[in-house]
Amino acid sequence: MVMQSIITQLLNGFSVVAILVIAALGLAIIFGVAGVINMAHGELIMVGAYTAAVVGKAGGNTFIAMPVAFIVVGLLGLAIERGIIQWIYDRPLETLLATWGVGIILQTVIKLIFGPELYYVGAPKILRGGFHLIGRLPFPWYRLFLIVVAACLMALVFVVIFKTNLGLKVRAVRRNRAISGCLGIDTARVDMLIFCFGSGLAGVAGAVLAPIKSVSTTMGFPYAVDSYMVLVLGGVGNLWGVVAGSGLIGEAETILSFIFNNVIGRLLVFLFIVVIIRIVPRGIFGYSERQ
Repeated sequence: MVMQSIITQLLNGFSVVAILVIAALGLAIIFGVAGVINMAHGELIMVGAYTAAVVGKAGGNTFIAMPVAFIVVGLLGLAIERGIIQWIYDRPLETLLATWGVGIILQTVIKLIFGPELYYVGAPKILRGGFHLIGRLPFPWYRLFLIVVAACLMALVFVVIFKTNLGLKVRAVRRNRAISGCLGIDTARVDMLIFCFGSGLAGVAGAVLAPIKSVSTTMGFPYAVDSYMVLVLGGVGNLWGVVAGSGLIGEAETILSFIFNNVIGRLLVFLFIVVIIRIVPRGIFGYSERQ
């Protein structure tokens, strides 16, 4: 029974890791390339969740809501970047304050449109229920779906960054923005596209996370906090850092919460992150980045 409990927690940990990867990817791209401390990341996830709720009321499901949320929130990110962020890229503190203000505005606007009540988004019928992995150990289909989505999003980002002409420019700007501009790369356009793409990924995160949490105007904040912890631990600007940070935080939090409780589990994970950052200040994979 003890071994079964441990295996169950490890399997549950994989789904938590997937949730962290999904939530952190958009923030990792925006922060790693454009250098914007996007305090509205949680609100972008929230908008994606409300988009899923609207799609659900129209008769759609999560599979339809994902691309719709990517487009809606991506366009919202484009409007934010063109309207505000493009003027203050070289002033990090102002980007922090500006995106924090944008987050407050988004919460207020969404509350005016949808009201203060909670919305519930059901999982697609095909993903309801579960199956048995080992013996009688249950595992929900939707948790497996989250793992698959996380892997697919990682693959998508990898292809965009490492297999496309845009990705080549993104990596050049990430390494040396001044030299990239001198070589003819439109760094402003790269920043715009990356902000739009990262915002779209945040929208997808909201769409797939909506069925596992009530949709409200404050639902994005915990995911934003977890996303920043993933980036700090894994290292900014490195996709493997997102996977490593999510893996360590997700599994540690799941196991420690099982042994103690949720509050003590999160506290111990936070202390663990502080110790790791003390040893490697740039994060696990951030230290290998060439400057």
